[in-house]
Amino acid sequence: MFMAAIERITSKQRKVRIPGTERLVTVQVWNETVANLTLMALGSSAPEILLSLNDVFKNEFFEGKLGPSTIVGSAAFNLFVIIAVCVNSIPNGEVRVIKEVGVFVVTAIWSIFAYVWLLFIVHFNTRNVIEVWEGVMTFFFFPMLVISSYATDVGWLTLANIKAFFCPCCYGKEEVEAVKDDDESDYEFSLIQFVCWLCFSVVSFVVRMIAKVASVIFNATIGCLCRRACNKMKKQGYEKSDGEAKAEEEDASQGFTMPPMADVVLDEDGEPIDWEQGVFSFASDSLKVWGGEDERSFTVTIYRRNGDTGRVTFTYKTIALTAVPGYDYVEVEDELQFRDGIKEQQLDLKILAKAHGEQNDKFQLIILDENGEVMFNPERDGGEEKNILTVEIINENPRPRTIKERFLSVCDRTVNCDEMRLGTVQWIDQFWESVYVNGTREAQEQAGIAAWIVHMIWLPWKVPLAMITPPPTFLGGWVCFVFSLLGIGFLTIIIGDLAELFGCALGIEDAITAISIVALGTSVPDLFASRAAAKQDEYADASIVNVTGSNSVNVFLGIGLPWMWASLYWSIGGANDKWRMKYSQDYGAEWGQNGAAVFIVNGGMLFFSVTVFTLTACVCLTVIGMRRWYFGGELGGPSDPKAYSSFLLISLWFLYIALSVWKFMTGTEELTKQILALSISIPVIVVLMIMFAVLLQALKISKKYIGEEGFWGIFISICVVGGRMAIFFVFQNEPS
Repeated sequence: MFMAAIERITSKQRKVRIPGTERLVTVQVWNETVANLTLMALGSSAPEILLSLNDVFKNEFFEGKLGPSTIVGSAAFNLFVIIAVCVNSIPNGEVRVIKEVGVFVVTAIWSIFAYVWLLFIVHFNTRNVIEVWEGVMTFFFFPMLVISSYATDVGWLTLANIKAFFCPCCYGKEEVEAVKDDDESDYEFSLIQFVCWLCFSVVSFVVRMIAKVASVIFNATIGCLCRRACNKMKKQGYEKSDGEAKAEEEDASQGFTMPPMADVVLDEDGEPIDWEQGVFSFASDSLKVWGGEDERSFTVTIYRRNGDTGRVTFTYKTIALTAVPGYDYVEVEDELQFRDGIKEQQLDLKILAKAHGEQNDKFQLIILDENGEVMFNPERDGGEEKNILTVEIINENPRPRTIKERFLSVCDRTVNCDEMRLGTVQWIDQFWESVYVNGTREAQEQAGIAAWIVHMIWLPWKVPLAMITPPPTFLGGWVCFVFSLLGIGFLTIIIGDLAELFGCALGIEDAITAISIVALGTSVPDLFASRAAAKQDEYADASIVNVTGSNSVNVFLGIGLPWMWASLYWSIGGANDKWRMKYSQDYGAEWGQNGAAVFIVNGGMLFFSVTVFTLTACVCLTVIGMRRWYFGGELGGPSDPKAYSSFLLISLWFLYIALSVWKFMTGTEELTKQILALSISIPVIVVLMIMFAVLLQALKISKKYIGEEGFWGIFISICVVGGRMAIFFVFQNEPS
């Protein structure tokens, strides 16, 4: 449900005018990078973020053990294990390369900086003390991450721009002109313009907020009186006969026809496009049709220009904007075939009845070819890959007269009543899907014992969540988004309590449970999602860039938000008896004078854990960069390099867990021992890599003689015998 809500929110589109022309084209409202770092990051990191928040609130704004450790442990699992699995999941010989390299570099830098910043505020600046400005800065690094990533994605923040801004002498005159001519660098958007755009955005946001407040005050006072006067003046307009209104609408309908299609489709240079199969196009980018009290049909013509050789087949389908399929129009999706010599084809679409007072609605008709073999008119909305026709349904019914019709008009203008009707039907279906095994009564009759067992285990969770979480149809998906977050928060509270009980039962401290078991549990869904994206997507952005961005968001939101609230709480409220009992001896003299208090974090364990992760993360990012350099892509490649890369990353994760557990179990604070432990880990990794290389080569050789099954049988036997001998020697050497 949460991902469905995000998909609904990010699918919103709008029409923009191309500068210097009268053309309107359809673009996504949400930038893909911004959506990944905000909505998608909240989706993948919500358990860690909410667990950290719950950890602070549950402990009455004192330090919690689960939250920060879970975030660092989850970041380690994401970076090492998920990328290792994605590298090895690509078929041999194939590669997946990061398309948006600039965004990856920015998020990678932020992901390292986030944990370096964590070391700074916990250990170096004010040891074990989180001041208010530190918590606030940690939280506000999140919008800075989003803004810098967006600026890089749209080409405003590039290496060329930065060099030209800070070091104009780095570029000669010819080099600057070359950069200006390079479309990829987009030199026109300089760093100064980016700063100006940022300042303008902030100022315009403040102005819009002031205007909205002023509008509310005006509507509540003077506007109310003005509306009453206008209603009296317009009273005569409502008395116009239906026949006169219909005559005016019929006169206006004469302009609701599509313009004629040109005989030849031209390219950007004004030359005819040479394509034997023909260029397919609508006559226009938009069409207006009348909707009334009954169902109506209308025809859309698709033209074939610049050639008519061969048989061509492509897909056409309708996409909802404000119109709702099943309530405003009949949804269609099918294939359209042009035989040899055919130059025009017509599609019949149906619009449904409109009520009095209902608003005008829009939907889109799209023609596209998923194989990319069909040429569409590049001058139409959608470009060469597809053409988009935006259809607006004009309500021709008379203006609302009764109170019921006016109320319907206000409601439809505010929340789209057709969406509310569709959402209600989907909500009921959603509830019954959670009740039945495999979703339906028919599927339940054929379900086996295993399906029934799984269904009964999840039934106490599925039914309440299906009842309280509305489908993404309502209000553009935002209602589903918020309620899904609340459901995740509820489950996170339960997970936190279960983790503490689990650690208590086995005698494991909360910090160790957090970096291992809890972090593993919160990141496993991301593992399967990233692996599927790595295998299905053409590029590696969804697998790698999401990991680096998510790790940054974990710190800035998962640690910054609770630490900011906790530091503000103690700064405003001052010390209480519990704070004095815990911290007055160590921190009272410096931070607890005159009833003051600060947020205290025991950074010993966290400092070492973050240090290990930061160092191993640098190694991981280096491996990713080297893979792009040597094999042409971050994921995939030849068989042996894939195996070595994956094994190295998995080894780094086990190393991080082992060193963190060692630090907590020994409790040593000596810097010499910690450096020695880190130094010893280097030859350990080297030895493991050598052993893995020998094992891999032995496996290859054994396939020629005894087969793969025989090799693994011998290997397991050696491991069992070796393990028994090790246990024997341990017991023999124990003191009696």
